Amino acid sequence: MEPNIFDLRQERCPMALLLAKRHTKNLVNGEQVLLLVADSSSLTDIKHYLQRHRYGVLCVEQEGYFRLHVTRSTDPKESR
Repeated sequence: MEPNIFDLRQERCPMALLLAKRHTKNLVNGEQVLLLVADSSSLTDIKHYLQRHRYGVLCVEQEGYFRLHVTRSTDPKESR
């Protein structure tokens, strides 16, 4: 199975947030995606959106960008 990676490093908000919403909205419970984000404002907005909408989010800072490991949660408590 090919990894689900969505590169948003060239995007800034609000476009980065809009594209992240579109890419994650059809994930099923337990499904994962890796979002790559360079803009810190976009990172903050995307993380807040995902956490409010039942996604588990693990953020890892890389050299010059962030890797968001996103999982659609089966339990609303998991996303907090």
